[in-house]
Amino acid sequence: MLESFIFETHLDIMPFDVYVVEIDTYKIVYMNRHLKESQGDSTGLCCYKAFFELDQPCLFCKIKELVTKDGKPNGKTFIFEHFNELHDRWYQLQEKAICWPDGRVAKYSIAVDISELKETQNRLAEAHATLTLKSKELEILSATDRLTKVYNRLRLDEFLKTEFQRSRRYGNPLSVIMLDIDYFKRVNDTHGHQAGDQVLCEMAGLLGSCIRRTDLLGRWGGEEFMVICAETALPDARRMAEKIRCAIETHPFPVVQSMTASLGVAELKHDDTMESIIKRADVALYEAKQKGRNRVEPAVHPD
Repeated sequence: MLESFIFETHLDIMPFDVYVVEIDTYKIVYMNRHLKESQGDSTGLCCYKAFFELDQPCLFCKIKELVTKDGKPNGKTFIFEHFNELHDRWYQLQEKAICWPDGRVAKYSIAVDISELKETQNRLAEAHATLTLKSKELEILSATDRLTKVYNRLRLDEFLKTEFQRSRRYGNPLSVIMLDIDYFKRVNDTHGHQAGDQVLCEMAGLLGSCIRRTDLLGRWGGEEFMVICAETALPDARRMAEKIRCAIETHPFPVVQSMTASLGVAELKHDDTMESIIKRADVALYEAKQKGRNRVEPAVHPD
């Protein structure tokens, strides 16, 4: 009895809930003062009934994992978190099988209320998720043309640099398509800049539907767009440019009904720089304009 008194006295001074359950019957044989004050004295009742209002042992109960086949304590200690729906609280539980002073095998449970900690963790997780989302949105905005929603010139430069280095390292082909909308100034002069913006947005959507997943489309500036075609030689890039030209020529645009575009195509050569391949595509585009517009011109490389 003295041993039991000393044991219970030590548990009574703990500032959190402690209870002891008989292994065989699940009946509560002891509750410390802190638990009695918060939930009342349920000594003698089954733990699952007293603490969770259930008619059978809890699904998360660890009793069977704490004893040997012959019902003796196996020395294992489990520490886990559990949400008590009845109290609407989170607890961290520490449980272990012991020999109670009267000889019975029992399981003690130390339950620490961590609801405030969980709430703080949830707020931090929400804040982190929001911050991540905002960062992603900012990243997208920094790489996207605000009007047309395709990539901007900065992103085009970054992607071209990456593909340029990859092409140099592995010897893969790389081509660039430059596109300029024909007579775009007439749209703004005749129908206003709002109509011009509509045409640019419609054009961006149309171009996006024509390219492959491996290609990158962006607005180079004004009414000019660029398509970077990774691992693509000039003949294939030229066919894609022609596909784009035909799609534009037959597409019904808002307000102005019809539009055309001129395109220049260049493939990376052994002595090219990033600047020179863009310049050659731009010269080819100018050549297409000079030859009557609504056409595709390949870049000429002086060997």
